[in-house]
Amino acid sequence: LLRPRSLTTVPSRSSSLTLLKMMLGRIAAASRLGARAFTAAARPGLASMAAVATPASRSFATKVHSPRPLSIRGDGLFIQCVVAALIYFVPQDLVFLGLLFGSWHSTASQTSPKNKQADAEAAVEEFKAKKGIDKVNVYKGRSTWQVSV
Repeated sequence: LLRPRSLTTVPSRSSSLTLLKMMLGRIAAASRLGARAFTAAARPGLASMAAVATPASRSFATKVHSPRPLSIRGDGLFIQCVVAALIYFVPQDLVFLGLLFGSWHSTASQTSPKNKQADAEAAVEEFKAKKGIDKVNVYKGRSTWQVSV
């Protein structure tokens, strides 16, 4: 027989630990049974053996990883919204990005302009004489030379 507990009785620490251990044990056992049933469902050849080996347990639907529509129609609302958004936003984005890149290019050209020189070695010597520097690092590319101090 179960005896009703008194409302004034406080459970001892050892009895609450025992209850916690029992609850964790039951959860672990239930998860093992669920995992075994799920594995058996994934492999049809073992389904008959799993039915004999496992007791009846509750099974839940598999976890959904992302919302995926079953089908997307070409004339559906989703596709119509995507097309409308592309038609509306892409021209604006192209104009904005074109102006942004143009601004970046003009700022870079004003900061460090590129000059075509007929004789690159003479231009480097002229640069060294103008700045009063004896030693500079010259990177000789295919069509561009870069000078760093």
